[in-house]
Amino acid sequence: MMEETLEGKVTVVTGAAQGLGKATSLAFARRKAAVVLVDVNQSLLEETAGELRSGGAKCAVIVADLRTAAVAQRVVDETKKQLGRVDFLINNAAVASIQPLLEITEEEWDKVFAVNVKGLFFMLQAAAKAMIETGGGRIINISSPATRMTLTNYTAYATSKAAVDYLSRTAAAALGPYNITVNMVAPGRMDTPMQRVTEEKTAAAAGMDIETFIKSRTVDIPLRRRTSPEEVAEGVVWLATQAASYVSGNRLNISGGLELD
Repeated sequence: MMEETLEGKVTVVTGAAQGLGKATSLAFARRKAAVVLVDVNQSLLEETAGELRSGGAKCAVIVADLRTAAVAQRVVDETKKQLGRVDFLINNAAVASIQPLLEITEEEWDKVFAVNVKGLFFMLQAAAKAMIETGGGRIINISSPATRMTLTNYTAYATSKAAVDYLSRTAAAALGPYNITVNMVAPGRMDTPMQRVTEEKTAAAAGMDIETFIKSRTVDIPLRRRTSPEEVAEGVVWLATQAASYVSGNRLNISGGLELD
């Protein structure tokens, strides 16, 4: 079966410099969508842009710290200025947090929610307004299996992702009349820079070496293997295709059965 082309469409990917954001950007580019790469890390962002352009993709780079409504609006305005429209928003930017519940500081809590919830919401809001102008679009928010697991060292992070789930369902209901679908993707354990940092911290806290810890976090997955950013990215892209045009308010768990529900 031929891959559906997304030529003529414009995709905004936040947290695009590395990991899942980079893999998702490349996946959209392979389907001929123009891609707007958004991240705080300019050097890695330029590297990702170089990979896309070397493959013939059209892309734009926006360096942005997505912690205010004004910055989110700037990203959307710049996207419209450079590429004319917004068809797909992939809300992938996030920060991790590994702290025991009784040790979480106000500073840590605010940092996590500023990016994972506030930044995501105002990107969604700004992008939705742009999509309404052009007749609709797709918004895909990256959630986490952590929202349905009891992980006492992930309280701030998991709670922020639970907020993402609720925002996504609410937005699906509110934006449906405008032909905008809103869905979530909850990726399983994969090898990304952010995952590596969190696993190293958790392994250290447990007094385990990192390789033993990673193995212990693999055997409890029903499929007995970790996923990859590229594998998850295919699920993200599917939600932007015509095949998923009637899917909204859904949480797509690409976790190998880590969260069975």
